[in-house]
Amino acid sequence: LFLAAIAPALSLEPLQEIAIGHGWVEQSIESTAINFKLKDPTAVAFTQKNATLILTQDDYNLCLLQGDCSIAMAGTATEQFIGLGKPAIAIPGNGPQYTPAFAEAQTRLLGPSLILVEQPEQVADILQQLLLAPDWLQLIGENGRRRMGKPGAARRIANCLQERLMLSTSKD
Repeated sequence: LFLAAIAPALSLEPLQEIAIGHGWVEQSIESTAINFKLKDPTAVAFTQKNATLILTQDDYNLCLLQGDCSIAMAGTATEQFIGLGKPAIAIPGNGPQYTPAFAEAQTRLLGPSLILVEQPEQVADILQQLLLAPDWLQLIGENGRRRMGKPGAARRIANCLQERLMLSTSKD
C-alpha cells in the first residue's frame, strides 16, 4: 500500500495522469483492500498488480499513522513522521522550500532517521536496504523518538500556558 499525502494547493490531475501512464488503474476507494477509513471524499485510488496507491489531500494524519516509511519533500511533515520513530527518505527539490541546503540542515537535526538522496531513482534501493536491516530500523525508531520527543507536546504546552494564565489572572 502506498499512501500519498499531497498538499491541498496542488492539483491531483497531473499525478493521476502520471500514475495511469505508468500502468496504474484507477479504482474506487471502496473497491480497494484497505482496512481503514479515509475521510477525504476526493481521495483517489489506483491499483497495479498487488499494489494500491491512494492520493489524498485531506488525510495527512492517517498517512502519518498508517505509513511505515515516508518519501518526503517537506520539512515539518518529515519531522512529524520521524517523531513517530519511522524512517523518511528525503529528495530535495528546486522549489523555494525544500532546497538541498535545507534538507542537509534537516539531516543534521534528525540524524539517521532522515535519509537524504539526490535523485528519486535512489529511493527503491534505500527502501530495499531498510527492509533487509532490522537493526537500522530499530536505530531509526529510537533516534526519531529521542530527537522529536513524546507525542502530545502541543497539548502539554497549551495546558501549561492555560494554568499560568489562570494563575496570573487570579493574582490580579
